[in-house]
Amino acid sequence: MTIEQSTWEAWAKFFVNRSKRSLPALEQDRDYSELPASLARSLAIFQLGESGGGTIVKQALHNNLQGVDEYYAAAMALFVEEEHRHANILAMCVRLLNGTVIRSNWTARLFVFGRRLIGLRLKVIVLLVAEVVGICYYHLLAVHLPPSRLRSQLLDIVEDERAHLYFHCDFLRSQTPQRWQKRLFVFIWRVVMASAVVVVAIDHRRAIRDLDIGFAAVMSRWQSYSLLAETLVVAERQTQEPVQTECCE
Repeated sequence: MTIEQSTWEAWAKFFVNRSKRSLPALEQDRDYSELPASLARSLAIFQLGESGGGTIVKQALHNNLQGVDEYYAAAMALFVEEEHRHANILAMCVRLLNGTVIRSNWTARLFVFGRRLIGLRLKVIVLLVAEVVGICYYHLLAVHLPPSRLRSQLLDIVEDERAHLYFHCDFLRSQTPQRWQKRLFVFIWRVVMASAVVVVAIDHRRAIRDLDIGFAAVMSRWQSYSLLAETLVVAERQTQEPVQTECCE
């Protein structure tokens, strides 16, 4: 089974409709000093990770993969723009927390290095891993924060990332029509996801500890979304609505 052209056209329209959103206004006069400094550092690392993506847009434009067309390339470009919007929001959050936006970090360098070595299909797997990480981690941070616009913006990013998860799963399902391809995907997916667990546990351990999140909560949500993504890719039927993002609450 391959994804029909109308699916990519629907995704392109979906992202176009969201591209008109302006950046939110955050409370400039609110005192966030009660929050740990590790939170600002953690968000700064994620901000750096949301800032790239130009190479994958070029690959989406120039490839010979079956079922990938100009609508998919347009949707990918708009997806990257939405990720850059997240980067801008996270930069605002970091500054409100009296943190500093960073320009380099070992996990970001590892992520970029891995993407540059591989083709479009494996890059999308890495992006899908990043979506699962974002959905889980931003949500867990938000629910451990007091009511504020900072919390609301993190939850809004979570909703965006849920849509991104379905977008990438649609692509990966279109590229794994055979049973052996599905099995190969599952193997690669589980290896990369396990590696991501280790990376996040190391790089964000202080924020997880300081906000009293608990690694059990991290792992439970992580496993739920990891299984969801895996199931969406290897499922026999494709999702019908690209805007359907409610899951694993």
